[in-house]
Amino acid sequence: MFTGGMYESHQANVTMHDVDAESFEVLVDYCYTGRVSLSEANVQRLYAASDMLQLEYVREACASFLARRLDLANCTAILKFADAFDHHKLRSQAQSFIAHNFKQLSRMGSVREESLADLSLAQLLAVLRLDSLDIESERTVCHVAVQWLEAAPKERGPSAVEVFKCVRWTHFRDEDQDYLEGLLTKPIVKKYCLDLIEGALQMRYGDKLCKSLVPKPDNSISSVVPTAENPPQRLGMCAKEMVVFFGHPRDPFLCYDPYSGDIYTMPSPLTSLAHTKTITSSAVCVSPDHDIYLAAQPRKDLWVYKPAQNSWQQLADRLLCREGMDVAYLNGYIYILGGRDPITGVKLKEVECYSVQRNQWALVAPVPHSFYSFELIVVQNYLYAVNSKRMLYYDPSHNTWLNCASLKRSDFQEACVFNDEIYCICDIPVMKVYNPARGEWRRISNIPLDSETHNYQIVNHGQKLLLITSTTPQWKKNRVTVYEYDTREDQWINIGTMLGLLQFDSGFICLCARVYPSCLEPGQSFITEEDDARRYGQPDHITERTWPLDGPWVVFGKEVSI
Repeated sequence: MFTGGMYESHQANVTMHDVDAESFEVLVDYCYTGRVSLSEANVQRLYAASDMLQLEYVREACASFLARRLDLANCTAILKFADAFDHHKLRSQAQSFIAHNFKQLSRMGSVREESLADLSLAQLLAVLRLDSLDIESERTVCHVAVQWLEAAPKERGPSAVEVFKCVRWTHFRDEDQDYLEGLLTKPIVKKYCLDLIEGALQMRYGDKLCKSLVPKPDNSISSVVPTAENPPQRLGMCAKEMVVFFGHPRDPFLCYDPYSGDIYTMPSPLTSLAHTKTITSSAVCVSPDHDIYLAAQPRKDLWVYKPAQNSWQQLADRLLCREGMDVAYLNGYIYILGGRDPITGVKLKEVECYSVQRNQWALVAPVPHSFYSFELIVVQNYLYAVNSKRMLYYDPSHNTWLNCASLKRSDFQEACVFNDEIYCICDIPVMKVYNPARGEWRRISNIPLDSETHNYQIVNHGQKLLLITSTTPQWKKNRVTVYEYDTREDQWINIGTMLGLLQFDSGFICLCARVYPSCLEPGQSFITEEDDARRYGQPDHITERTWPLDGPWVVFGKEVSI
């Protein structure tokens, strides 16, 4: 503008339009200092000003700032903003956020200033066509389409056919017929796109549904618009809660469904670092949005796994190096505490807190006692640190740690949350349960005891409490056994035993997470204990045997040679 021979380069005074004084002052400071101060109050105005003045760094910093602050309240507004300035990356990030949270957004239209109903036609179509929508039923897409049309029926009604063509009718279920009956009676459907929906439903259910609901005159002319016969399922429809095994840093992580036997592998972000011997183990947690956070030990690295992309993103480095720590997610923050300094061996009391939205670390109130060999878990809005001798809980609203009734046991193995209570494996085979509301411990049935077991993990899998044990009986052939806790009978039920499930050593840790099998790699086969016993003609109850070193072996009922 000022040096390229344009009109402004010859003027003594230049008037800057559409740039407020505050934003211009920030940009001038940036030109002199190389630093820019962003806030939620000024970021959009700074983006517009830097875009006009072609200050690329400031513009991209503003876009990154907006992307990090995407939430349910502002995601549609940020999508519209990205569209207005044609910022492809920010638009894609906003669409990905909307796709990941589509189910929640579909329920919030009437209580938000900006909702999916405020999108333009082009923006709505781009969202509804996404394969990556995290939904369990196509009804959700149809519901959003109706919401958008009914928000301005006169103006948007003529676009109904185009909008409803984004709905994948073949993926409606039999139990959705009542919903579809109501849909066919809506005025906007009758007026603009009855033939389209009837035609799509005929492909899905046959003539019975449509003819019984909306009979047509014999001389009527059909104007059915063809729809795709076999569109792919939305990503969320294939989602599955699985047990994720985190073992040696160099190995992919194993995703396992103990009820179906399905196995998949998840890439590890530590693979490239494992050979440097700077990472010995990891601490992991999962958020309510199904993002997995992994902190390496003893380094400062922190990663987040995005299930829909099947990829890991490295976040801001932690403040301290630790080993023997644990990590937990609570209300948009990652908390790390416990362990010791890997160089001095001094046990640490500092508590690190990471803001997911701001990608920044800070220190919060330290724990009054150091923790090692412990578990960090979340119950409702509180953070609990528990080991064999003591238990503390952290109240984020007051930034304080308080004492709870302790286990008072000589040993502590593992803990998890189930039905808003804390289940702890302590002096094996003892299992104790803490009720935070009453502040009391109680003892339940002992876990199954096996002298060869050297790893016990408990996880909450789809509202079922599972115990996962690992042994290596002979030939270092790993045996993983899964038990389900029957709350009514107060007993543990064996739901399956697998041989050779894990390639890595059995010092793994587990958590349950909702993943997308279609995004994962198929896992290795394993041998069930029943198949193995049948193959070698031994009773199922015999677990000690001599394994032949020459094949064939039985893997999923097929003979393979080794």
